[in-house]
Amino acid sequence: MIRRELEHLEHTAEEQRLLRMDREERRQREHARRKLNLRRKIEEEWKTKEMLLLTRIGEDVKREARIEEQRRKSREESDKKKQALLEKKMAYHLQKMQESGIKKEDMRKNTNDYGEQDGLHYECENINI
Repeated sequence: MIRRELEHLEHTAEEQRLLRMDREERRQREHARRKLNLRRKIEEEWKTKEMLLLTRIGEDVKREARIEEQRRKSREESDKKKQALLEKKMAYHLQKMQESGIKKEDMRKNTNDYGEQDGLHYECENINI
């Protein structure tokens, strides 16, 4: 009788020990599974954030490139306008210089012709006004 009770107690203790081990094993597997799921979730969030950041950076780079291109075009247009204005001014002044040169030549010629007609040559000496 005692022997049966001892065997029964040993058997019950063994069953309880196996149940505890089984529960502990399940708890550890569940803990590892939760930890793995959490890690995957965090990695997924980081990948999403990283992609958003890279997308924003790409958009910023494109926007800066567009702005720089607009600035370049604006500078080129401004330079062309300045160049055209400079050429126009140079042509104007060249024309004026040529006209002035022709007028001076005509005046000299007319003065020489007039002087030769009268037979007089005028010389200017220090004239104080």
